[in-house]
Formats: sequence, structure tokens, C-alpha cells
Amino acid sequence: MLWTAKRSRRDDSTSRRIGTVIALAAVIATAAPAGAAAATSPPNPDVPYAATVAYRISGIDIIDVKFTVLTVARTKGATVVYYALTDAHPGGDAWAVAFHPHLGSPYRAGSADDIGLVDAAGGKLYMPLAAGQDCLCGIPSDLQAPRGGAEPVVGFAVMPELPRSVTRVSVQIGGDALIPDVPVAASVPAGPTSAPPVPLGSWPVLPDASRIAEADPALVTLDLTQNVADEEKSVSTNATSTSAALNSDVLFAFGESTLTPKAASVLSALAADIDAHARGPVAITGYTDDVGTDVDNLALSERRAQAVLDALTPLVKNQAITFTTAGKGEQDPVADNATDDGRALNRRVTVTYTTEGAK
Repeated sequence: MLWTAKRSRRDDSTSRRIGTVIALAAVIATAAPAGAAAATSPPNPDVPYAATVAYRISGIDIIDVKFTVLTVARTKGATVVYYALTDAHPGGDAWAVAFHPHLGSPYRAGSADDIGLVDAAGGKLYMPLAAGQDCLCGIPSDLQAPRGGAEPVVGFAVMPELPRSVTRVSVQIGGDALIPDVPVAASVPAGPTSAPPVPLGSWPVLPDASRIAEADPALVTLDLTQNVADEEKSVSTNATSTSAALNSDVLFAFGESTLTPKAASVLSALAADIDAHARGPVAITGYTDDVGTDVDNLALSERRAQAVLDALTPLVKNQAITFTTAGKGEQDPVADNATDDGRALNRRVTVTYTTEGAK
């Protein structure tokens, strides 16, 4: 199973959806014991929430930096992550620069300028707020720590306000490291503040309330999508939609558009889910690999989409559900057509529908 995230980015004139894959599988962290209290003063940097992350600071340099979550805390209209950076391998002579100066826009999955809060139960990923192009977070000049030094440097990131029901989150770093089960404190910690670089024992000064209010949380709140695959289908779900990519090699003989006997059980299970959860039209789209001519592949994909529609229609009992079909031939491949496995993945019929939070 893989979790991915879909980001919505907007400006004054247009709205568009951009799918951003953020892998959450590489958990390389040590979590605090269940029920551990959130920090009210900076803890030892080795506990309770620490991960070692490889940061690329130039075209060839990769260094290890220990990233420690000090606390995740609520403030007016936002949530703040405080963290410490320490050289993971004291004794060197380089400098660690952990984050990009414009962390807020755009985000690049898999690079070191990502930090996020993951609410898996709520299906959301929250990224740092940005006022204009400026991230409401620590910048590189604030977060430099001499390599070889043992003294941590404290940074922060201001995130969207979490729902009150969210009491624990995972902190995602750099696109592929996840520190799980961090409690959310009711308020930011008290204690002295310091100008950057901020040493452990004091806290960075946060942006003022007007800067936080200026930021749009909708731009940096992402829907998590759960992807589950088996031999027959690959199903992606989030809070508002489901998309099932049906394996054409299960549904049809090669080059044919007549459903196989095995297709009946696949489509019966899908029809039950549509009855239970679909809201609005169900879109059925056929795709092929790139073997054959464009014209033939387009026609085959259209026939296959129609065959799935003809089989699904009597199986779906909800009379309010409507269907649309389309064939796209070899357009929009999801894998490499140069391999047998890739071509098999590209031969598919997708069935997509809105769930409007029904799941």
C-alpha cells in the first residue's frame, strides 16, 4: 500500500490540480512512547523524536543531519513545528544548510526543502504556510550549523491550523522520512527567544499574527490518497474520490474487447462499491499499450470502455448513478512501454467517481 498526496494550487485567475507523489514508506525515526507529553522546554536532542536525514547541499555533496522534533504546538490560527538540527557525524569541517529559502512555494517531493504534518486518519498532509513567496519558517541563513559541531540549532515552520480532533501527527521530512506519533501541544512553549542561529535552550521568534493571517492554508493542505493494488485492479482513494484501474489482461483477451468470465467478479465488487459510495457521474476510460497503430488502439480502448459500461450498468442498483465513457488509446501511460510489465500496466480501464467524503 502506498500513500500519495494531491496538491491544489490556485491563483487569482485559475485553479488547477497537480498530483505530487510523496512517499511515506521510509520511516527512519524513533517515536516517543505512547502518551508522552509535548515538550515545554527543549529536550535532549537525542529524544524523543529524532531521525537522521541525508541532505544534498550542492551538486555532489550529501551530508547527514540529525533532525529532531522538539514539539508540535498550536498557536492562534496555525500550528508550529519546532525542531533542532545537529551534525550526525561530528568531526567534519563542512557546513550544513538544511532547507531552501522559499520553502512555501513550490514544494518538490523528495527534496530536502519539504517538511509536513501527516494526519493519516484524516487523510491530510499539511505543509508550511507562505505569505507571498516567503515561507513562514526558518531559512538557510538561520539554520547553519558548523559540521563537526555538536551544538544543535533550533528552527521552526508555521503550518495550517490543525482540526481540534487531531491530537497526534507524523512529521515528514525531505519527502521520504517520517517521524511518527508526535503529540500536538495545546500552546507554543514558554521560554526565552533568541536571534538566529538559535541555540538549544531558547526558541526562534515566530512571524507576527498578521503574517500568519495573510497566508492561505488551502494552498498547502493536501489530500492523501491511498493506493492499493492486486492482480485484478489498482484502487486509489482519498476523502472525496475513488479511481479503480482495472487490469485489461484480466478483463479481456489480448487485442479483444469481449469480457472474460473472470471479469464478472471484478465488476460485481466494483458495482457494489459504486452503489455504496458514488456520488454523481462514473467515468469509464479505456487505455492500451503502444503495440499497434494509434487508430487501432484508440478504437480498442473505446470498445473496452463500452464493454465495461454494458456490464456495470445492470449491476449498479442506484438509479441516480450516471455513466460516461471514453477511449484514450495509448495516451497517458502509467509505466514504460518498453517492458512487458510496463505495457501490462498501461492496458487498463479506469473507473472514477466522486465519493464526497462518504468513505
